[in-house]
Amino acid sequence: MIDGLRLDISADELVKLLEERINEHTENARVDDQNAQRLGAMRRADDPDEWDDDQGSRLKNRAQIERDRADALTFMRNHVIRGETYRLTEGDLRTLEILRCRPW
Repeated sequence: MIDGLRLDISADELVKLLEERINEHTENARVDDQNAQRLGAMRRADDPDEWDDDQGSRLKNRAQIERDRADALTFMRNHVIRGETYRLTEGDLRTLEILRCRPW
């Protein structure tokens, strides 16, 4: 009898999946940083707008969260033992962002 969801994934496939997620987080951070810089450039020094400050701060914070997540996934990817097969639970798949949606 098998208890719960367990999937066997090769190290190579796991690394590939992690790299996709790392690239996505890195790109999201780049876009958020770029949008925060654009917002800052649009502000005029003689007409400060609180909304721009709040929005720019939120974008910068979101970019940092994306970078932190990319760093965590990079750490995990760098510690995958090549040639092994990993038996992953549903929780593992969510942590690795392979499963990103909630169960039905």
